[in-house]
Amino acid sequence: MAIHIHHVNIRTKDLAGSIAFYTDALGLTEGYRPDFGFPGAWLYDGARAAVHLNETTEAAENVDNAMDHVAFAVDRLDDALSRLDRLGVAYSRPRAIPGSDIRQCFAKDPNGVTIELQGP
Repeated sequence: MAIHIHHVNIRTKDLAGSIAFYTDALGLTEGYRPDFGFPGAWLYDGARAAVHLNETTEAAENVDNAMDHVAFAVDRLDDALSRLDRLGVAYSRPRAIPGSDIRQCFAKDPNGVTIELQGP
């Protein structure tokens, strides 16, 4: 049985900043979102809504204790890091995942959520 992450849901006080981070820094695209009666956005990885954003008036209480990070696999890590460099987004030094040809590094989104990027 194949299992993959369907989507992550992130509460944000800065909807526009969060949309910009995930579209500009990671290359997701904003797309269709049902009308739930509150502000938000769905950001797509191809045809799949991978990141759901819900706008709130208060800071999320669970960033530090319930959500550790969100991981995104990329085809070429160096290309993703070049994009972050152009945008001035800070990230940790890439390191190899033991026993594989995959490297990983970490950045923070505007809400303080840790974002892992991993790829060859």
